[in-house]
Amino acid sequence: MKPNIVVVQADQMAAQALGAYGDAAARTPHIDSLAEDAAVFDRAYCTTPLCAPSRASMMTGLMPSELGCHDNGDDFPASMPTFAHHLRSAGYHTALIGRMHFIGPDQHHGFEERLTTDVYPADMDMVPDWARAMDERLQWYHDADAVFTAGVSRATVQQDFDDEVGFHTLRHLNDRVRANQAEGEAIPFLMVTSFIHPHDPYEPPLEHWDRFAGVEIPDPGHPEVPDPGQDPHSHRLRTMSGFDRRDPTLEETRRARRSYYAAVSYIDDHVGRIRARLDELGLLEDTVIIVTSDHGDMLGEKGLWFKMSPYEQSSRVPMIIHGPDHLVAKGRYANPVSLLDLMPTLLELAGAPQPEAEPGGGLSLLESARRETAGLAGPQDRDVVIEYLAEGTLRPQLTLVRGRYKFIVCPGDRDQLFDLAVDPDELDNIASAPGSAELVRTLRHALDARYDLATLEEDVVASQSRRRFVAAALQRGRTRPWDFSPDPGQRYVRGDFWGALAHGQIRDT
Repeated sequence: MKPNIVVVQADQMAAQALGAYGDAAARTPHIDSLAEDAAVFDRAYCTTPLCAPSRASMMTGLMPSELGCHDNGDDFPASMPTFAHHLRSAGYHTALIGRMHFIGPDQHHGFEERLTTDVYPADMDMVPDWARAMDERLQWYHDADAVFTAGVSRATVQQDFDDEVGFHTLRHLNDRVRANQAEGEAIPFLMVTSFIHPHDPYEPPLEHWDRFAGVEIPDPGHPEVPDPGQDPHSHRLRTMSGFDRRDPTLEETRRARRSYYAAVSYIDDHVGRIRARLDELGLLEDTVIIVTSDHGDMLGEKGLWFKMSPYEQSSRVPMIIHGPDHLVAKGRYANPVSLLDLMPTLLELAGAPQPEAEPGGGLSLLESARRETAGLAGPQDRDVVIEYLAEGTLRPQLTLVRGRYKFIVCPGDRDQLFDLAVDPDELDNIASAPGSAELVRTLRHALDARYDLATLEEDVVASQSRRRFVAAALQRGRTRPWDFSPDPGQRYVRGDFWGALAHGQIRDT
């Protein structure tokens, strides 16, 4: 029997802000409980620390540069197969609820149903311009003000959105039971539920803020901004967001971090409700639950906030897989993995054919766990690559994770090399240190084998130019937004009076 699959994705939820990943200050009992009986990947990375390209990459098993989906204003090709297409082809009912930041006219990308619109527009409103100086701000840039104004809000756009996502999620689980009753058989389903919290602005409900009264949330361990000669990228990000003009005080930093932790706790409540509803409906034993995020948040480390950085706080994500014992081998796994691996994982769970593997492509997380357990693969045996091709840089930035090492290159910037085993906070760039020359050559050769940086830069700049032209033209005359509009619900008593009532009933057995 094929399992049901529920993917819960938060936005900008860093692995290090969860109790399951060792944070004693976190208030995430539902995710932590899930992780206690799950496969937990301790070194899961995004493919790019930015929303739209990270999600498109996750859904296709391709890197953003392979998709041509570089940034938050880049359209995701409708002809590209996603895991929703694959599972739908394998007989699954597929539904998307919430945020996925699809740019372009296709707002389904293989999902049979989509039950909410997105919180952000689907148009090409956020196209970067690498010819523009960092301090020439575009209207949609991340803004330092989100840190200075962080705090409790009774209602926000993000709370409204996520409350709607939560409601539709629980009702959709009811609907899958109704569908099974009507068909007389269990139809496997894939449900992707995607929330906007804890993405900035950091504006949690009072209930979740109050959970941290008296809790010692750690301050940033290293709030000092790196030397600009060593790390110009961090200074570009600070200039773009306005942190070059003012830095938050310690009190403001603490308020923003408490707000973020409270928003993570709010997501944890949603995870708890989803798991409880699966249990109430008798679905839990046949369902795989995956909890992850599209990227992390720097939260004041190295003077940075939000994402867009290759540092661990920005690029690492939670990856927790809970499911039946015969499908999911429980335990903690140390080998580096990637959001690129989610599609082959879902296909393996569904018993769907795997597409032809690309060199350096995704690997089922279940297979990664098997190899690690059997001693067939160590942390150094597989490279994980992170791209950054969006605002906050002027040239392509590439990061290679190989075992204990992280190597970062960007034309015009000094190379960075960190030994995460002895320097987990990424403070000591050893790229120029005595004894590192051979390792740097080896890691650079690995990147050169995969990328022609000059061609990649030309492709990105040409894409930006095309999209700025198209976006401007589409604002002339009559405009037609690409945003998804949910169909009006036909849920209640219409037509067949008694039949509608009977269909809606799920008996408590």
